[in-house]
Amino acid sequence: MNPFRDTIVASPWASTPADITEIHNSVYDECLDGLKQVRAGSRSAAVLIHGEAGSGKTHLLSRLRTRLTPQAPIATDREESLFVWCRLQTSPRMLWRTLRRTIVEDWFRPVPGGRSQIDRILFHRLAAIRPAEWDLEPWYEYMLDEDQAGLRELIERIADTLNLDHNLAVAFRHLAFGEHRRELRAWLSGTSLPESVLNRMELACEDGTEEEMEDHARQIVLMLCQLTSPSLPILLSFDQVEALQTRPGDSEGLFAFGQAVSTLHDQTSNVLIVSCVQSSFVTELKQHVRGADLDRLTSRGSFALKPLNHSQALQLMTIRRGDILPPKSTTGTIPVFWPLEESEFTALLQNGSVSPRQLLNLCAERFDSPGEITPIFDGSPESHAQHIAEFLQDQLEKEIEEKTRINTPDRTEELVQHGLPLVVDLLSPGTHLVHDKELPDVSLVFETRQGRLGLSVCTQSNMNSLAARFKRLKSQVGLKRLKRLVVIRDDRIPISETAKKARQYLEELEQLHTAVVSPSVEALAALDALRDLVSNSKSGDLAFRGETIQQETVAGWLRDHLPRSLQDLAETVLGRLRNSEAETDSMTQAREAISALLYREPVLTVEQAASQLQQSVDQTLALVRNFPEQIGLL
Repeated sequence: MNPFRDTIVASPWASTPADITEIHNSVYDECLDGLKQVRAGSRSAAVLIHGEAGSGKTHLLSRLRTRLTPQAPIATDREESLFVWCRLQTSPRMLWRTLRRTIVEDWFRPVPGGRSQIDRILFHRLAAIRPAEWDLEPWYEYMLDEDQAGLRELIERIADTLNLDHNLAVAFRHLAFGEHRRELRAWLSGTSLPESVLNRMELACEDGTEEEMEDHARQIVLMLCQLTSPSLPILLSFDQVEALQTRPGDSEGLFAFGQAVSTLHDQTSNVLIVSCVQSSFVTELKQHVRGADLDRLTSRGSFALKPLNHSQALQLMTIRRGDILPPKSTTGTIPVFWPLEESEFTALLQNGSVSPRQLLNLCAERFDSPGEITPIFDGSPESHAQHIAEFLQDQLEKEIEEKTRINTPDRTEELVQHGLPLVVDLLSPGTHLVHDKELPDVSLVFETRQGRLGLSVCTQSNMNSLAARFKRLKSQVGLKRLKRLVVIRDDRIPISETAKKARQYLEELEQLHTAVVSPSVEALAALDALRDLVSNSKSGDLAFRGETIQQETVAGWLRDHLPRSLQDLAETVLGRLRNSEAETDSMTQAREAISALLYREPVLTVEQAASQLQQSVDQTLALVRNFPEQIGLL
């Protein structure tokens, strides 16, 4: 195995190769000093980190995560911090909802040998009321077993002190008593839950337009930050800020990001915001972020990740190769610069701009081909382009396989809102996104040559919320501001048999020529994979043999190699396929009926399905064959 491969750190939460603390140590110390300032002054601050592609931005975040996330049993006699990593692969109109989900996912992550970050928030809050040192956890276990009334009183005092709203106060109580943990995590992250689950948890339903839900997510994020005690500051890192741009020059995403950072900076007291961008993107960021927001984004400074010096480069090579001997070694010793020649190593560092990725990739090439000092890319430009194309194909296939494995319906809205504009931009460059305040429930509005196309993602599990959404959409369609409206549904969240109002309003929408589209899991996985590929290219995180692959290269390749399922989805949404007009009312009702049936019983015979649908076996078989991407037939 080549020890120099895998140069890109995809996530700070992933295990990383051995670390060289000398590399970027000054920026690392600035972040820790910033966190100390936040802790001491009870005032939030922000740092902007920039570096060339491959300079190690995410690796630095991984080092901070390793240092800050709890690794030992809970105690309040030592300093602890919380860590959040938010990769900005999202729509600017879902920024707060994405941040809310990310915070909750990171805080509920299992911690080896200890409790999760969300549990530590609970313990620190309890410690603020009942001072304790090493014995806090046994005391908590005692209260949980022997004095639940006393524990409940403490939780209510905390909720009153922090002025938590009803839902978050109830959620905090569930956390303290270990109740409904799975559903609690889903609700906290913003997932729509059925009315029966909300009633069981004593939570009120969250409902509203796109902007209202985004504003509600903002309030939840601020309350979650408030929930952590002053003794437990948060390092909140933003990565891949470049991914917020749908296309070069697009300002909406960066403007929204600047506003979000300002809100976090000014309305919290215990957060260090660390934002990471490429150095080449800093000018673009400054152009599209308000001056006041930029001041907050850099309130503790802007820091560059410097190229490797001689000592750092040598340390990095040494630690990555370990004790592997060169081929045909007779002395049993490892040459200092192996797998490079000393002259090659010296030449590489002469220009003073070598990044960790460049060094490691060159070492990887020489390790595979010892003694060959030749260009990494040897051959014609056509051959080079072919290598890149093969790499992109391989990456896309791997990503689709992984995204299919992890795809869940609660992510459909974010996938569509962020990913579909990227696909539309590839297929229809003249089409662009616009904002229409008169259509608050239309997630995306595209300006096309034929008129405005609206897209509303309606994937709520709560049937009351879904019915309300359909009802509002019906009124908005009546404004005649759209040439065409498409409602995106997910068959894994069917309309229940008892949700008569939701069925009625959807039927009425279809009578107003609204198209109903249900993407397959295959199409959603491909959309998610495309988001990764495009976002990684924008942020400099996509590289082949040390060469960073540019966004334009990826976009050009994707236009010619878009997965069939994804192309069909986009063309259907755009109304270009002959069968892309809205399904008949009976087809939509039939699909929803069989989806609801399969939601209750994932596997059943055709005869059983026909009986429950009150139709013949032949009718059921014909129905199933109409939806091969959603329903399997053996």
